[in-house]
Amino acid sequence: MYKERFENVFRVARRITSSLNIADILECIRDECKTTIPDLQEMCLLLLDPEAQHYTRPLHCAMEPENINCQLCKRGRRTIQNALEQPARALCFLPAPDGNRLLPEGAPMEGLCEIVLPIYEGNEPLAVLEAVAKEGCSLGEKEFILLNDLAELVTNVLKNARQHMKISQEKLTLDRILDQLRPFVPATVQRILEKDPDAPSLDKTDVDVSILFLDVAGYTHISEYLTQEKVNFIIEKYFSSFLDILYAHDGDINETAGDGLMVIFQGAGKEHAINAARAALEIRRRTTEINQELEKRFQPVQVNMGINSGEASLGMRRFQGSSGTRMTFTASGPMTNLAARIASSAKDGDILIGPETASRIRDEIIMFDRGAMVFKHIAQPVKVFSLIRAADN
Repeated sequence: MYKERFENVFRVARRITSSLNIADILECIRDECKTTIPDLQEMCLLLLDPEAQHYTRPLHCAMEPENINCQLCKRGRRTIQNALEQPARALCFLPAPDGNRLLPEGAPMEGLCEIVLPIYEGNEPLAVLEAVAKEGCSLGEKEFILLNDLAELVTNVLKNARQHMKISQEKLTLDRILDQLRPFVPATVQRILEKDPDAPSLDKTDVDVSILFLDVAGYTHISEYLTQEKVNFIIEKYFSSFLDILYAHDGDINETAGDGLMVIFQGAGKEHAINAARAALEIRRRTTEINQELEKRFQPVQVNMGINSGEASLGMRRFQGSSGTRMTFTASGPMTNLAARIASSAKDGDILIGPETASRIRDEIIMFDRGAMVFKHIAQPVKVFSLIRAADN
């Protein structure tokens, strides 16, 4: 008997391992029952799991191919209902004039006309496997054991399919969450996580970069005389255009405020300084276009910018509080502070740049000398240049 059971399960397992389709696997197991037990008239697998629609297509009835999942002929049948009311055990039935009679517990398994095997996960019904003997034939203990082996296969297939479905749904949910969070994460951090998600290197390191600070002039005044809805429209209109320009020039938006941006440019040699300067000029040009587009609805907007280049401490900044840890990816240090001071001195839509940036772009981009400027908390005057001719401001 053990040899027959092993050979039977091995044969079925070999067949189902060639398929990844859950419905095909379940129908294969069901159909193999009749091969295993030639005296069967019917062999039905009735799926009851309401979640089955998410991990398999409906099964075709073994007796009536036009029926789906035996719903038309099996659901509500008294023997099926009896099995669902007693999930702890398989039910065996003897033929009787007034309908099949349940075999009492402990009675010998002989002369059976029907065997019903409920399949549960915990208290939740997943399926019912029902075997009906041919007229004039009967089922016994041997057939019960063989059917029970196949029911175990069905149970494992359904449980694995449900688990895979849940994992897939969790992954989809996680992907949707990540899609929503991605706009809030600097592109540099995204690239670091994609390169090494298990042990991302987010510690601060000294890196040669260019920093651009951008500020909408008169934002406070705009907020006072316009409704919040209009203020939001203006900021989103301009900044949406700015984002495309910054990304096109490999700028990484690091920090945002209601009226400003901090953008980090990285690259080899002079590359990041040139990209920052060209992005600033493109933003100024685009600002003029939007001003013309909205001139009959809103007052023109001026965007002031400042750029500085050099070595900065680039990486995660951690703030530890009683409610948890807050982390931001930023560039810090004297070079960044000077970039912010230079930007704050820009007026009337000017683009000011520090001396190091100027030295790197002078062969590529025209500049105008603004002379030495004194900045708060900066010990020595700093020679500043502009990308805008004074008469153009």
